[in-house]
Amino acid sequence: MLDAIDRIVAGEAAAAGAPTAPTVESTASFPAVVNEPAAVRSSWPALAQVVGEHRLVDPGPVTGSEDVGLLASAAGAPCVFWLLGGADPQAFTGATDTAGVFEVVAGLPSNHSPQYAPVPRPTIDTGVAALVSVARHWFGA
Repeated sequence: MLDAIDRIVAGEAAAAGAPTAPTVESTASFPAVVNEPAAVRSSWPALAQVVGEHRLVDPGPVTGSEDVGLLASAAGAPCVFWLLGGADPQAFTGATDTAGVFEVVAGLPSNHSPQYAPVPRPTIDTGVAALVSVARHWFGA
């Protein structure tokens, strides 16, 4: 992707007759967050205990990057990063399968949108319960 950006910028500059070649400089980046598969499988039942197996969805690879992967690597710990929905549960009425859930989510503002506003309840309760359940699983009850 970075090579493509360099090519596009150079091409646009040449097409515009820029007097000097542009310089593209990457100033910051984070590696992709990659979950440890065995740790995910181990954590899954603790999450299912909180929200129910039918509400757990593996979205597959998602774009984005977080510093949690760096923290896990530095600590020598497996990474298990999950996404917690914050939308009003009523929005999902009628979504009976993963495709239905993804369809609803596609119409909701993302967490970087100015329209994003998670509902406090049950989001906070569910998030805390999920964190406690997985922590108890990993550290012992």
